[in-house]
Amino acid sequence: MMRILHVITGLNVGGAEAMLARIIANSKRPDVTATVATLMAPGFVGGRMLESGIAVRSLGMTSIWTASIAMIRLVLHIRRTKPDLVMAWMHHAQLAATLAVRLSGLKIPVVWNVRHSLGEGFTHERRLTRAVLRMQAMLSRKPTAIIYNSRKAAQQYRAIGFNPRSEHVIPNGFDVAAGTTEAGGNRRVREIFGLPDNAILIGMVARSHPMKDVPNLVAAFALLRSSRVNAHLLMVGEGMDKPTASVAAALARLPQGSWTLAGQRPDVATWLGGLDILVLPSAWGEGFSNIIGEAMAQAVPCVGTDVGDTAWIIDRTGRSVPPRNATALALALLELCSLPESERHALGLAARQRIVDMFALGTIVGRYEALVDELIGSGETACRPPRNLRCEAV
Repeated sequence: MMRILHVITGLNVGGAEAMLARIIANSKRPDVTATVATLMAPGFVGGRMLESGIAVRSLGMTSIWTASIAMIRLVLHIRRTKPDLVMAWMHHAQLAATLAVRLSGLKIPVVWNVRHSLGEGFTHERRLTRAVLRMQAMLSRKPTAIIYNSRKAAQQYRAIGFNPRSEHVIPNGFDVAAGTTEAGGNRRVREIFGLPDNAILIGMVARSHPMKDVPNLVAAFALLRSSRVNAHLLMVGEGMDKPTASVAAALARLPQGSWTLAGQRPDVATWLGGLDILVLPSAWGEGFSNIIGEAMAQAVPCVGTDVGDTAWIIDRTGRSVPPRNATALALALLELCSLPESERHALGLAARQRIVDMFALGTIVGRYEALVDELIGSGETACRPPRNLRCEAV
């Protein structure tokens, strides 16, 4: 039995967490077990993993002051379980996993799975994250492989000193088997949020974070409404229902009833296909956007800023614009809103076909399995979670 340990910083809502869950849940091989160790307590995605039977272990890190305790627990966990491979997701977990394997005294291949892009170097990262990145650059010859989910991110990390010889680019994958729920989703999303029937529905689904640049979207939407476009803005995600004072003031200046805010929801997949347009206005940090891929898989045309691989993912099925440019974003939204409904629908179908052709989940999982096979040298690949395990501190 081959054992793979995934180490991740946290398991709340995010693209890395979602992709980790997909890879484990959609692998087919029963002779490989995959477990997860999270530095911090399991959040929303961690709870979903536990419900599905994936083994999740919490290392109990709550702040920088408890990081050393979590590290000791990780070292002991590795010594006890003796995994055949450790795959680390996100920067802090990558550094922790590399050091923990070294301290364990075991010769275990370590893979870094990078899910972030840097934009303008380190300028937007927190001081601690910048320090971690510098340490990783110095240690980047230690991991057996470095996976990037974005071609642009691979170039950016190479530029700051990450070892290029071990890099692999594997994009995110999406479930395309279920087809599109556009017709039912359009009714459902309007019923759930009480939205007008006759307005073009523009949606943003993301956690509230400076990198997502909500002010840019609100400014662009104000310009769009000033062009007399009957559009409604829906922003959903963790913290979206608690806007900053400046965003709240900007929203208050918009026509009454033209926007809706909602917090984190577990049912996004049931209504996402009902949006007329999905928009992602990020200023930096996107590697391969999950929400762009999920919307395209449900035949929703997308408008995104050219951050990470977003422009490449969308290609000709939507529009991409420079980040932090509200005018360009408004013009792209205006262009799609001005199309006849049949043409927007055709763009959505083209978007779905692009996901089917290039980013189908089964294909992407197969690429992960092939890499694991190469690194472990087992002649077989895949990760299947053991059943009926619960979260516990180690």
